[in-house]
Amino acid sequence: MERSSAIALALCVAVSFGCGKSERAGPTAEGALETPAKSKGARIVDLPADFPRDVPVIKGATVKVAMSQGNRMVVHLYTSSPVAEAAKFYDEALKGQGWQIESSTIASDMSTLSARKGRSLCGVTVSREGRGTLVRLAVSEAGS
Repeated sequence: MERSSAIALALCVAVSFGCGKSERAGPTAEGALETPAKSKGARIVDLPADFPRDVPVIKGATVKVAMSQGNRMVVHLYTSSPVAEAAKFYDEALKGQGWQIESSTIASDMSTLSARKGRSLCGVTVSREGRGTLVRLAVSEAGS
């Protein structure tokens, strides 16, 4: 009994940390993203081809991570914009694309925002990382 519980726990942990997720490369948003400098061992990551067109991408951002599993997608962007500026951009740009902001929190080094558009959900977390800013976009459908 204990062994099967341990196996079940290990599987849950593996799934929650991305086991089974696949990275897909696709076109970048037109003119919105910069490609990171090619260096030895560096890997170029693009937005997934099926990244929703109504989810804005802050100008000048570099895609660091793009993962999809089923109808859930997570994209990490790195930008030189300050946290407050990036957070303001996402608040205004999502509203401009027809998203309804359900909640938002703003602090000096971190900001979060949750939005809904029809059955789609978009979570945005903006935080300081090194000398720049990390933007985490999580997009999925409600009820999935």
